[in-house]
Amino acid sequence: MKWSKAELLQAPNGTIELDDTISFDPTVFAKMHQIRGLQDVTVSGNIHYDTESDRVFADLDISGVMIVPCSITLEDVEYDFHTKSLEVFSFDKTNDEDVHEVKGDVVELLPVIFQLILMEVPLKVVKKGLKQYPKGDGWEVVKEEDYELSKKDEIDPRLAKLKEFKLED
Repeated sequence: MKWSKAELLQAPNGTIELDDTISFDPTVFAKMHQIRGLQDVTVSGNIHYDTESDRVFADLDISGVMIVPCSITLEDVEYDFHTKSLEVFSFDKTNDEDVHEVKGDVVELLPVIFQLILMEVPLKVVKKGLKQYPKGDGWEVVKEEDYELSKKDEIDPRLAKLKEFKLED
């Protein structure tokens, strides 16, 4: 997903239509703990080169399926995502942090698309239909509702001594 300035100039009206399916190398996810993979990533939209401002405007619509770990069991969970973005690229040096500076004369979308996908990674995902929570030697994961019910009948240890107190008439 790279276009040179010359290719953008040759495009009709300076606009290139996109509708591609892209894939990412699995080694990219090796050191990431929040995402384990991507499937069926489609990118559609258009790229327009404005000769007056010497900027490229990429109107992107990205969707697909990301593989993320379950927050409770760490098993793989498929999570559908969809995002839209208008990205601006400049061939000139710029101080605007919302504008991507083009290195050389080639606009490369893949790193930007990957960053947009990473911004869609959810903070917490729980596998659907999870019935049994993990447990081990001396520990277990419990639902918050179950924890609250178990604590309801428990007396605060700081106040337990008051239970022995009896009023005398």
